[in-house]
Amino acid sequence: MNKVLFLDDEESILNTYRRMLFNSRVEGYFASNIEMAQKIVEENDINLIVSDYRLKAETGLEFLIYLRSKKFEIPMIIISGYAEEDLIKCALNENVVQEYLIKPVNSDSFRAIISKYLKREIDYAI
Repeated sequence: MNKVLFLDDEESILNTYRRMLFNSRVEGYFASNIEMAQKIVEENDINLIVSDYRLKAETGLEFLIYLRSKKFEIPMIIISGYAEEDLIKCALNENVVQEYLIKPVNSDSFRAIISKYLKREIDYAI
């Protein structure tokens, strides 16, 4: 079973991800801060990380750069409500993230992107 880590400091967003994965063939892990996310990655074989860009104390991008420095080769998607062109270019050019999505993200598009990185179809009720 594929394992996806969702990192967002807003509990309502994490709950949305939980609902999206209900009845799916994907095991979801949910973290509201970087420390929790680091522990999840270190203790589980995570196949994909979906992270909000802006977190309370740091950014999701900083977390993802940290993971790359520790040699974790996990595909990563950043989601943000802010269209920061320089950030997008940097993250994609440095191959730190594979996708950068701007909120709000259409649920069908989101499902397709997750499926693409898990390399199989995901069946779940939205």
